[in-house]
Amino acid sequence: MKALTYSLIIANIAGLNLSNMTRKIIFGIMFSVWMIILILLSVWPTVSSIIQQDVTEFHWDYLEHFILYFILGFLYVLWRIDKNFYIPVLEFIIFLVAGFIFSWLTEYIQVFIPGRAFNLYDMISNMVGIISGTLMSYFFIARIILKNYLRRKTTSL
Repeated sequence: MKALTYSLIIANIAGLNLSNMTRKIIFGIMFSVWMIILILLSVWPTVSSIIQQDVTEFHWDYLEHFILYFILGFLYVLWRIDKNFYIPVLEFIIFLVAGFIFSWLTEYIQVFIPGRAFNLYDMISNMVGIISGTLMSYFFIARIILKNYLRRKTTSL
């Protein structure tokens, strides 16, 4: 078989037989659940954030924000990429803009939550995480690793 989809590759690795539609449903659910987790983490009141911190120094939570939103971008790519390893450019741009808005909203809503505060650096970490997660996942994982795997797999058939 010449044209395998990467969902079949994942299925082979996992020992499952998933169709492309099933893969999209699974990753769509994972993406949605991850967004809900991000919202819950953003609105959960904390006592430790009441303590004033110097916003000019690096805090580990910036890295946490980056990683959480990196995963969001990663899940988006796994969900939306097609069997030819492609996401339409307009859809890609719309996701990035929506991700920026989501990032801003999850930070802005914290103004109204006791024990939470808007932090510009958190928002920037979120946005950089979305950009990095989406671009690295798309260009590195989907376009390079999986295509090379397919080439090796199809030449051995």
